[in-house]
Amino acid sequence: MTTITLLQLNDLHGYLSPHPETIWTGAGPSFPMRGGLARIKTLFDRVRAENPGAVLALDNGDTFHGTKIAVSTKGEALVAPMNALGLAAMTAHWEFAWGPAHVEHLAAQLDYPLLAANCYRKDDGSRLFPSTTTIELNGLVVGVIGIAATIIDKSMPPHFSEGVRFTDGVEETRDESARLRDAGADLIVVLSHLGLPQDIELARRVAGLDIVLSGHTHNRLTEPEKVGDTLIIQPGCHGAFVGRLDVDFERGGIVEYRHALISIDDSLSEDHAMVTLVSEALSR
Repeated sequence: MTTITLLQLNDLHGYLSPHPETIWTGAGPSFPMRGGLARIKTLFDRVRAENPGAVLALDNGDTFHGTKIAVSTKGEALVAPMNALGLAAMTAHWEFAWGPAHVEHLAAQLDYPLLAANCYRKDDGSRLFPSTTTIELNGLVVGVIGIAATIIDKSMPPHFSEGVRFTDGVEETRDESARLRDAGADLIVVLSHLGLPQDIELARRVAGLDIVLSGHTHNRLTEPEKVGDTLIIQPGCHGAFVGRLDVDFERGGIVEYRHALISIDDSLSEDHAMVTLVSEALSR
């Protein structure tokens, strides 16, 4: 049996430092300090030490836009700290706020691919970004499919999608999943920015998906949604929580899983190198 761990970050919206996050309780809302990339880096490193060579960290996008520093630098200030997290891939939505050419410019600076199987150039029909990536973790081959927000060319300002178009990703997910399986992938993970309701529908319409990491709708799930054998998780927004999913794999499928919605709070120390990177970013 092989155990792998997925770590999910989504809808960061440029929040590099701890911030007041709305937490609802039976007594109403509270606003504790949550988040911060320096704490997230500590968590990521701790989990990687627990399960060496078997941890996959992924980002659902809405990362490089939101806070003042993100907007004023068009996402550039976030590149170095995000690279330091050791992510394997991301997808996108508000990254397109400055147009597709700038998304390409940002993506070229990242140490990991931006995946968008459902984003096409209008002039020749080619994809703007890669559709998938494949990662081997302790002998287990994981195929990751990226699906960007479908609404970019439908309800956002026209310059967001100048020269490109977006589909709902259903056919692309079906085709890429089959292709990855044929190429030897043991596990199929969809990195989606469609939103939780749409991701549930995606899992209903595309058979054989193992895991869907959902973004866009800022849902803070304390346990996975299940559609058949497909697990769907989403840990809120702003880096206040990180999603963790440990899966035990044998005999060609997931036989057991454990999920945690991890609060990014002061129980986590701050990684010193990331503190420096965040400080440098905020000083721009």
